[in-house]
Formats: sequence, C-alpha cells, structure tokens
Amino acid sequence: MKEQLKTRQVCFIMSAYTAAGKLLMMPAVLSYYCDGNLWLPALIAFALQTAAVWAVSYASSKTDKTVFALIEDTFGQVVSKIFCWLFAAFFALSALLPMLEQKLFVQSIFYDTIPSLITFLPFFIFSVYVGAKGIKNAGRVADIVLPVLAVALIALLIMSAGESNLGWLLPVLRTTPFSGMVSGVRFSLYNFTDGAVMLMLMGRFRYRKGDSLKITLSYAVSALVVVLFLVLFYSIFSVLSPDQYFAISKIAVFFSALSLVGRVDLVAVYAVEVCMLFALVLYIQLSVTCICGALDKEQTEGRNVRPAAAIASLAVNAILLLCVILLNNSYLVVQQFFGGYLWAVFLVFAFLLPPLVWVLKKKNRG
Repeated sequence: MKEQLKTRQVCFIMSAYTAAGKLLMMPAVLSYYCDGNLWLPALIAFALQTAAVWAVSYASSKTDKTVFALIEDTFGQVVSKIFCWLFAAFFALSALLPMLEQKLFVQSIFYDTIPSLITFLPFFIFSVYVGAKGIKNAGRVADIVLPVLAVALIALLIMSAGESNLGWLLPVLRTTPFSGMVSGVRFSLYNFTDGAVMLMLMGRFRYRKGDSLKITLSYAVSALVVVLFLVLFYSIFSVLSPDQYFAISKIAVFFSALSLVGRVDLVAVYAVEVCMLFALVLYIQLSVTCICGALDKEQTEGRNVRPAAAIASLAVNAILLLCVILLNNSYLVVQQFFGGYLWAVFLVFAFLLPPLVWVLKKKNRG
C-alpha cells in the first residue's frame, strides 16, 4: 500500500464533502416531490449510504489494497482495468449536474449582471490544476475545508433557527404519497455518491483499530446535519420551498439582524461555496486517479504532478466544459434525464457495489 491519507483526512472527506455537495439544489428538489416530508427520503438514502461506507471502511481492516487491486487479485487485470474506466466515467458523470448547478448559483447569487458562462469559465482553470493533484491533495484540502464549513454552517443554522416554524412539517407522512417519496429519492440520487467515494479511499490510508467506527460516525454526523438543514429549510419556506433554488443562500434571509447590519450571511455563504467547489473538484480528482490507474501511470511524484495526470485532468475537464457549453440553458432537461434514467447508475455504483467489496479476495494484515 502507498499511504496517501491519514484516517483523520478520510473522516474529514466523508463528512465535509458529504454535506457541502447536498446544500444547493437538493432541498428544493426533495420539497417539490415530498412536501414537508423531504427529510424522510434523505434520511433513508443516508442510512443506506452509511451502511455502504461502513462496509467499505470495515473491509479496510482486512486488507491494505485498493479496490482495484482486490478486483485484479479476484478476477484478473483486464477486469480491474475495465472497472477503472467505469469508475472514471462515473465520477466525471457525477460532476456534470453539480457543475451546472454551480454555474447557475454563481450567476444568480454573485454575478447576476454578467453572462453566466463567462463568469464560470475560470472554474475550469482551477479544476484542471486541482484535478491533477490526486487524492493526497484532497486529504490536505479537507483539513481546511471541514473547519471552514463547520463554522459557516453553524452560523447559518443559528441565524435561521429563530425564523422557523416546525409546525409546517406536520402531519408527517400524511401529505405525501408513496410515489412522491420514490420520486424524491430517484431525482436526488445523483447527490449520494459517498459509497463510491469511500471505495476510492480504500487502501489509501493505514487502518488502525476503531477507524471504521470513526469514519462511519463522521459520515453519519454529517448526514444528520444535512437532514437538520432540510428540516429548517422547509420550516421557513413551507409550500414555497420548491421554488427556493440555492437553499444555502436563502435559509438565513429572514434573520432579523440583517435589516440592521446588511447581508452578513453572505460571508458564510461565500465560505460554503468555496467548500462546495472543492467537493465538486473531488469527483474530477477521483476520475483522474482512476484513469491513471487504468493506464498504470503514477499520478504524482513528490509534490509534482506527472504528465499522465495533467493530460487526464485536462481531458476530463475539456469534456465537462464542452458539456457545460452545450447544456448552458438546459439544466432542467439534464436534471430530468438524471432523475428519469441515470438514477440506476448512481444506485449501482454508490449503493450496490460498495458492499460487494466483501466478495473480493482479501489478504489478512500481518
């Protein structure tokens, strides 16, 4: 095993990036299909993802190998390379819809007087650079992202709590048909990629006794924070929630002190936005890691990026940039396509494949 992460960094990745990637559009989507019960499908999805994260993290106690090394030991090198390419494509796909959401967010909240595509193009310069850096860099960034996100979220939750009315969440389960719950899960499933992310972290940190519990609890705490955010979001906007896109920027708008001091909540929103960008770029980093694995190329040498990683990052970002340009005004069409057809892809890669790591051959430690 080539150790790239500390257990602390794995916990931070599974907690900070888990929350950051789900605070933008998921609340509005879930409230559209599930009304005041929007927290319930999220809780179910999080429970299943927590089980997947635990399955992978506990499997790490039995082996020092990455998931692709285990696949190669069990099924051979060809199958391992095929899975490298499949996961590379999956993580690139996972970045597409959140990338379109970020583009709309930047246009709507920060630069509403400038054409959206122009304001978002600099993101790809940042993405090409960070995407080539690899998983070790993601761990170092997570050390910074978690405290920043925690402080910003605590501030926003405190500002919003006093304006909430939990009575709008009642009656529980009586206002939403079962089909609405299923649709809510299906159309928000692209947000739940955490089991697949944990698969990529397997074998890249030195496991110590109790680490699986630490990682699972880190993820579970983050999941509960997101559920709390969903509850507060609906308890503030009620039936207007489906129309409140970019929930993170609006949840504190009714805080009474803002009328005196101005929109100080935007400071916290800016901080959360930075964390969201790193959570988005993590998908590209993982995609590049899978491509380098498929080509048997080293991603970094010391602190320097190897040419293969730079080319892979440039290629992945070029494809995503082309998709963003072509789909510039088609966000709702893409969202419907993801929820109507691609939900099965996320179900397989993030929910079904992680527990199957236990069918692979594992060599005991020591």
